[in-house]
Amino acid sequence: MVYPRHPVAGLATDPIRPQGQASWTSRSDVRSKPRRVMPLTRRFEVSYLAPNGDIREFQRVAPATPLFEDAFSTLGRGALISTTEGLVAVEDLLPGMLVETLQGPKPLLWIGSMTVFPDSGELAARAPGHEPQKMLRISTDTFGFGRPVHDLMLGPRARLLYRSSCCMEAVGTDEAFAPARAFVDGVNVVEISPLSPQRVWQLCFDGQQSYFAHGVDVESFHPGPKSEALHDREMAALFLALFPHVERFEDFGPMEVPRLTAFELENLRVA
Repeated sequence: MVYPRHPVAGLATDPIRPQGQASWTSRSDVRSKPRRVMPLTRRFEVSYLAPNGDIREFQRVAPATPLFEDAFSTLGRGALISTTEGLVAVEDLLPGMLVETLQGPKPLLWIGSMTVFPDSGELAARAPGHEPQKMLRISTDTFGFGRPVHDLMLGPRARLLYRSSCCMEAVGTDEAFAPARAFVDGVNVVEISPLSPQRVWQLCFDGQQSYFAHGVDVESFHPGPKSEALHDREMAALFLALFPHVERFEDFGPMEVPRLTAFELENLRVA
């Protein structure tokens, strides 16, 4: 059945409009504009060493972007970290403890953590193009005897130290940090989609460091070179507020070991 169409005053369907009268289509266009999509956020937890030696903690909600997630999602629960007091699970570490690194024992200044959720439900609905966050499991002895000494669970943003003479041509040195996901082979290094919320951690020292988790060299958090130039002032201030022990990006200290992308590492390993 077809119903007769009756013009309604004030709508763009009016067949006659006095000359000079503003078109009502502009108001319709405004209503038809898509609503601004609010960015996803996460709750980040921080524990840090205050200048007077006290351990302080706080929680904060911030955007769920790579800038923030890189600083909080490297180690899975139960990862054993080498310290001067022996092996300590990451969830039991405290700021101020001396952690073994390639440069010797270094005081732990900051511990950050967040929760990785299954990529379903509200997250999938709000961010249809969102890249699923997967944990990584590295089997015992994958990189050699005792590396790792036991199966190691890593977060989605972990970087591992890669040593090879092939790195010399790419970065000018024989070692570099590369994303752990670049080592996935489906056998010894596998991606795992969490079925339940998983808490993940990352550690921060004075400058870029390589610490040991189950005997595997893992990169500590460092924002990378020229980080400040890559983000607007408001986002940079929000990010730095999560690191009370620094005031500027330069305060994270030197970054002496370069990084490779997953694509660059793949090319080096097949060369």
